[in-house]
Amino acid sequence: MKQQTTCVVVADGARAKFLEKNNHNLVPMLPTHHAVDDVTTHQDKGASTPGRVGKGMATKGTHSYPAHSDWYHFKKEAFATEVAKILHDTVLNYDRLILIAAPVVLGCLRQHLSPLVACKVVQEIDKNLTKTPLKEVMSYI
Repeated sequence: MKQQTTCVVVADGARAKFLEKNNHNLVPMLPTHHAVDDVTTHQDKGASTPGRVGKGMATKGTHSYPAHSDWYHFKKEAFATEVAKILHDTVLNYDRLILIAAPVVLGCLRQHLSPLVACKVVQEIDKNLTKTPLKEVMSYI
C-alpha cells in the first residue's frame, strides 16, 4: 500500500512555504514563494483617498466618496490566488493538504482553491506561523 503524502502550506500575505510531512518532520517540498510588490497594481485599483463633498450635496445626504480601497487586502487576495494556483498545479504530488495561514489569507485561500484541491484539505489552522521554526510548526499539526 502506498503511503499517503501530506502537504503542509504555511502562508501569510507575503510568503508561503510548501512543506511535506515525513514521519515527525517537515521538509521543504517547493521553494518558498514570495509576493511580488508591484506598484502598477495599485494604480489599476483607483484612488485610495476620499473624494470631496460639495456644500449642496452634503445637505441632500449624498456624497462623492468612493468606496474605501485597502491595498493590503488586495495584495493578500492576489497572493492567495497565486498560492491556490501553485497548489492546483502540484495537486498530483500529495494526497492530503494542511493549510496554516493568517485568518484573512486563509479565508481568501479557501475561496480560490479548486474543487480538486479543496477535497484534499484535512486540517486548517488560522495562525500566522511563517516565521516560526519548523519544529514548532509541527507541534500545531
